[in-house]
Amino acid sequence: MEILLVVILLVTLASFVFEWMPIDQTALVCLGFLVATRLVSGQEAIAGFASPAVITVMMMLILSESLTQSGVITRFGHRLSKMAERSPLRAGTLLLLFTAAVSGFINNTAAVSILIPVSLQLAKHHHFSPSKILMPLSYMAILGGTCTLIGTSTNLLVSALAEDHGYPGFGMFDFLPLGVLLTVIGGLYLMVGYRLLPSRAGLSPLAHRYRLGGFLTELRVPANSKLIDRTVVSEQISDRFRLNVLEILRDKQKISVDLRNTAIREDDVLLVRGTPEDLIQFRDHFGLLMLTDTKLGKTDLADDRNILAELQLTPSSTLVQRSIREIDFRNRFGAFVLALNRTGEMVRAKITSIPLKAWDTLLVFGPRGRVEALYQQDDFIALDELDIPVRRPSNLRWWLQVGVIPVAVTLAATGVFSILEASILAVVTLLVTGTLKIQRAYKAIDWSVIFLIAAMIPLGTAMENSGLAGHLGQWIVEASTSLGPYALIFVVYVATAVITEVVTNNAAAILMVPVATTISGQLGIDPKPLLMAVAYAGSSSFLTPMGYQTNAMVYGPGRYRFMDYVRLGAPLKVIFCVVSTVAIPWLWPL
Repeated sequence: MEILLVVILLVTLASFVFEWMPIDQTALVCLGFLVATRLVSGQEAIAGFASPAVITVMMMLILSESLTQSGVITRFGHRLSKMAERSPLRAGTLLLLFTAAVSGFINNTAAVSILIPVSLQLAKHHHFSPSKILMPLSYMAILGGTCTLIGTSTNLLVSALAEDHGYPGFGMFDFLPLGVLLTVIGGLYLMVGYRLLPSRAGLSPLAHRYRLGGFLTELRVPANSKLIDRTVVSEQISDRFRLNVLEILRDKQKISVDLRNTAIREDDVLLVRGTPEDLIQFRDHFGLLMLTDTKLGKTDLADDRNILAELQLTPSSTLVQRSIREIDFRNRFGAFVLALNRTGEMVRAKITSIPLKAWDTLLVFGPRGRVEALYQQDDFIALDELDIPVRRPSNLRWWLQVGVIPVAVTLAATGVFSILEASILAVVTLLVTGTLKIQRAYKAIDWSVIFLIAAMIPLGTAMENSGLAGHLGQWIVEASTSLGPYALIFVVYVATAVITEVVTNNAAAILMVPVATTISGQLGIDPKPLLMAVAYAGSSSFLTPMGYQTNAMVYGPGRYRFMDYVRLGAPLKVIFCVVSTVAIPWLWPL
């Protein structure tokens, strides 16, 4: 049985790494194999869906969404930027400190999604590349989240799993001493280390950044063209030639509204997107003239009516796992998707048939009014082109949206209620007062995270049932006990830190908590320091864009490459490993 579990575990990890399927789907498939092979019972298989950690994460996601909806964080972020208008270093420092503080009490993914546009505006105002601040923004959100029980799902998960194993859970501020120390050290490092990052983003027009020169072209309609007096629809240009006519340039007029039914005239210039092969076929079929000497940039594409802009998909977006063609993006939103950025890979050819993923960055072209409407939708985060409007409180109860979180934290910290109970009461308060609509609450929940955690929890149970956790724990004990407590903490920390970079922070916690509790049982020691090592190491994901959601969020807008994370994150990871190994046994003796 143990060998069978190792096979399932390796296949699951490989699926995470190579993205054979979405991570939540991988977790559910893994759960199915565990049930089919009798490694867990039916009751154990569904235990994750009743875990206090899962329910608490759901409630905190709803509370974070409510706070986001109030607009207070966005407004405060802009005020900080204005307070330091003359000094980019001071402005960046204030923004990063604010990010860390906010991330300690709301979901750090929500905090970063709010503050990415603020960071972009800050970079634009002070004339520096956004790549200099976006990765530090992600890292500070991660660090701020380690300071409290509710700051990151990793801490909640470790606490809940400890209770499942018969040990006391963690209090609201148990993580604070080391969390603050790591945040201060990390902040000081980033103030110097940002120089290791390239000035890659924000220095060239969007069309050039996406390398669209061969894909975005102008074609003139000569007098003898078969396209004269025909329309885009009548000639079925999109279906027959697999390209899009984005705009018709007629004298000084730009036609983009009702373009599909506009009759084409002699000397019209068509702005067309497609692969080189399709463009040449289209040109030859209708006898068009390609204006190869025309250089298209952001200033050429944008005018008072039409703009070129960037939008990032949120995890809760209704467009995720659907292709642009399936969405019918052009008719639904009145704009065209020119290109797509996915963890650094520019996708330009056949992008209409590729299923979209969370945090994909879309290069969108269309009438200004239509694009502005997209900026206001929950499916997207605005990244470029428009000055991001500062949201004002949407209702008279905005103060309640802001106040319920500190009240819930206080109730949990003082022991009046558990964090699970306090968060449920906070959400119910928002619902019964009409401050938050139930549909909005449903939409706030990142179901991929919920199903990932709930479906992976039985994997930890299977590790115990099969004896794999015991054998791993025994191996760690034998490898480190003779060297003292620091070596034991070091081995647990490093093992967790490696796993979190390969898969996710939550999966790393689920796999390592049973090992940590097994070690404490074998040695007869307090499990708290080992569990703390798992929690902090699980959140110290700095080496890859896929190890933590906030890292994936900034990959596209920052124009980062994989090695950028290694360059900035590797020294930070080593520093944190050393600091944590020394501090944990001192703060929580074995």
